[in-house]
Parts: sequence; C-alpha cells; structure tokens
Amino acid sequence: MHFLGVDVGGTKTHILIVDELGNVIVFDEGPGANYQGVGVEKAYQTLKQLIEKALKSASLKLDELDASFFGVAGADFEYENRIVKSILERLGLKRYAFDNDGRIALRSGTLDDIGIMISCGTGGINYACDGKRMERIGGFSTFFGERLGSYIIAGKVASAIVRAKDGRSENTVMVELFESQVGSKIEDIMHHEYEGDYEKMRDYAVLLIRTLYSAARDHDFVALKILCEIVDEVVRIVGAFRKILNFTPPIKLVLEGSFFKNADPILLNMICSALGRGYRLIVPKHPPVVGAVLLAGELVGYRFNDRAIENLISFWGDQR
Repeated sequence: MHFLGVDVGGTKTHILIVDELGNVIVFDEGPGANYQGVGVEKAYQTLKQLIEKALKSASLKLDELDASFFGVAGADFEYENRIVKSILERLGLKRYAFDNDGRIALRSGTLDDIGIMISCGTGGINYACDGKRMERIGGFSTFFGERLGSYIIAGKVASAIVRAKDGRSENTVMVELFESQVGSKIEDIMHHEYEGDYEKMRDYAVLLIRTLYSAARDHDFVALKILCEIVDEVVRIVGAFRKILNFTPPIKLVLEGSFFKNADPILLNMICSALGRGYRLIVPKHPPVVGAVLLAGELVGYRFNDRAIENLISFWGDQR
C-alpha cells in the first residue's frame, strides 16, 4: 500500500509518500501552493507538478496511491473549503480528503490525536482532542485575536527597538544587537515593510527573533518581557482548551511551527515552569506532513502500528 500526504502552505509545500510499513519513499519540498497566495490555477499547477515529480521519484503511478490527505493552510470556512475541493478534485486522485493544516499538525505531533497542539510558524493555529472531541481555537489574524506567529513576534521586537530608541519604552540591548547584525539603523529597513516586500521582511523577521533570544540570554528586561507575553499566550490557549475538553495528565502539549522548532531552551523552560506539572512538552523533529499520511491511511481503514510509526518518524531522527 502507498499513501500520499501533502502539507500545502503559503511559503512551501511538503510532499510525502510512504508505504504501509512506514518506510519513506519520497519526501520533497516545493513552493507554496495556497490558492490565497498564488491563485487557484497556480495552486493546481503547483500541486500537480509536485505530485507528478514525487510519483516519478517513487516509480509509482497515480492509481497506485491508495489514499491521499492534504493539510491546507487557510482552509477555515465553507467557502474556502469549496475552492480547495475544486482544486483537489482536478488532480485525479483515487481517494483523498483534506482539512486545515493545523489538523495534520495535531496528528503528527501527538501521533494518536490526543493532546494539545499550538503552532507558531508564519502564523499560528491551535488544535486539541481528548479522544472524544476535537476543537480548534484561533488561527486567523492579529486583527481577529492572534498573538502568536513569527511575524507577530518579530514585530514586537522591532517595535521594542524603535520605541527604545525614541524614548517611549525601556532601554534594551536589542537595539545594538539587531543593528550590528544588519549593518544599519532599523529605520533604514522600514521601507521594505511599507512597500510590502514580504520576502525581505521574512529575512529580517528571522534576525529579529535571533536578537530576541540573544538579548534574553543576557537577561535583557524588554526581551524577557516579550518572552513572557509568548508564554502567557501559550498558557491561555492551553487553559481555553482545558475548559472545553477533558484530558488525563500527563497531557501532551505539542509546540509546532518554525518559531517553536528553533526556540531557545530559555523559552521552553519558561513554558514548562508556567504550566507546572501534568504536561509532556513535545517539539517534533518531523514535519506536520507526517500527520497527513497517517490520516490518509485511515481513509481506507488502515492504521499504522507503533513499529511503522517509529520507522516513519525516525526518517527525521525523531524518537518517541
């Protein structure tokens, strides 16, 4: 048996083909295929080309895929789901399904769908399941309540630097740390944000987050305050899920997304301290697309056993 998993993001798309024993046949990364960013036709063409490339590498034909599952960023509302469905049905897959990308991240991180998943990548989204009910919290935009996301956090750092320079906020070593990295004043990069140069701003966001951690390790008050805001939001999300779901400790808390996967231990230790006992913190090495192939198997009534799952995630050096 062969299963296809696809994680459709705005900046990148992951393709994974595995067999029933959890052997990775193909794992590949391509450009973003989210229709909200590239348009419907470009999204279809990108997915078609990536799947064809993966099948060629695997020496498989399209009808040899027993089932496929797609995690799609931005698949939030019914009208969006209709558009996603119209794209996927053109691919000619024998059996497929899709859901929001947060859904596959929950499955990938917990491996059994029981626990809480908080994602902080380009944006943020949160899913949880207690074995009986599955719930989602957030995953929209800053305007509609989000406080996590690499771009949001980088913005907090940039704001703190500018405000420290003009005297509106406390002094912070992040001013010198950041400006020495870029070789210019922070004011000199502002035009990239104003002009909508998101690719350049993503690069600066990475540097701003590195600056945050460097300053926190030096016990900088402002940097530590920003980390506290992040921890507070994590605790709030966990608390919100625990009000509506029933978990038996230890509760698996999966921290997914580029921000958490590259987090300094200082942040992870702060999260553990704030939550207290009763939680098992998981920062997966393997990507969320793993959850997509696990869900693909279930479409045809196949559940990967523990040995197959161990085999699968060991491809990325992860162990459970």
